[in-house]
Amino acid sequence: MSEGETAADVIRRAEELEARAEALLAGVVGLDALADVRAALVGKRGEVKAVQRAISDLPREDRPGAGQAVNVIARRIEEAIAARRAALEAAAERGAIDPRFDPTWPGAQPPEGSLHPVSLVLDEIRAIFLRLGFDEVSGPEVEDAWHNFDALNIPADHPAREPTDNFFVEGGRLLRSQTSTVQIRIMESRRPPLRVFAPGRVYRPETVDARHLYAFHQVEGLMVGPGVTFADLKACLNSFAESMYGAGVETRFRPSYFPFTEVSAELDLRCPACAGAAGSACALCGGEGWMEVLGCGMVHPRVLRAVEIDPERHTGFAFGMGVERVAMRRWQLDDIRLLVENDVRFLSQFR
Repeated sequence: MSEGETAADVIRRAEELEARAEALLAGVVGLDALADVRAALVGKRGEVKAVQRAISDLPREDRPGAGQAVNVIARRIEEAIAARRAALEAAAERGAIDPRFDPTWPGAQPPEGSLHPVSLVLDEIRAIFLRLGFDEVSGPEVEDAWHNFDALNIPADHPAREPTDNFFVEGGRLLRSQTSTVQIRIMESRRPPLRVFAPGRVYRPETVDARHLYAFHQVEGLMVGPGVTFADLKACLNSFAESMYGAGVETRFRPSYFPFTEVSAELDLRCPACAGAAGSACALCGGEGWMEVLGCGMVHPRVLRAVEIDPERHTGFAFGMGVERVAMRRWQLDDIRLLVENDVRFLSQFR
């Protein structure tokens, strides 16, 4: 209370506060803002309380009249706050728009997510082999030597078992270097005829460059049954290539070697970057004009015997492809590292 303030002065302060409260409430457009205004007006340290405390400094005979007048004004301010709250809540239920908001102004477009290109390719590969009658199977990424090497006819002195070529973990186990391990597990648990494919991540301590990664994805396929031949393998993989890349895709099978298949071959596709141009210094194919996509062959009899399948009664074929390589051919990429750098400018191109 100001020194020498009379009852009339206190009542006038209350009336001025009421007028200011009306102006404040008229400008409130949200419930949060209303809560702030209410605290400033009628809270424990609000302006109404300050006026009411000033009454105790008046002469005793002036206090009843001033108190009654101030309390009436305080009730009107409380009622005005309650009315404003009700109006705001009703407007929110009706979906009313802040009158200061311009609905014709363009809205902010949130960025849209998309599947990673490797996931998109995996989905395409999955659809193709499901259509060809293969079942999808999976297995663990941490494997033992039996499933990763021994059962696949990879002897103890084979270079593929060297520590420099694998990621070993405790107990002699390792991060699988191929999804062929799933083929062994399936042949252990099921009997022919079999027709399965196994997508998954594999690990090899490769030097990262335009064509190699140390962790990547593979899809392994296996078909075992009576009378399965290399002609069936070629028909299956040519059908896959045409489904994946179109009827005009150019492929070749060339002899190769894998411990777990005999005979063995590589399936190559014409390089998407240089198309086999003479004298090319293409980083994708090394100037060869062809890009290796997958290895394949007839399942070695020793592999069949390891899982107690009689190679005199059943034959089979197997293949394994790197999904990132397929993605590179699919979108004509010249560097595999684009798929793992997580550059949103690159990844946002895929929908």
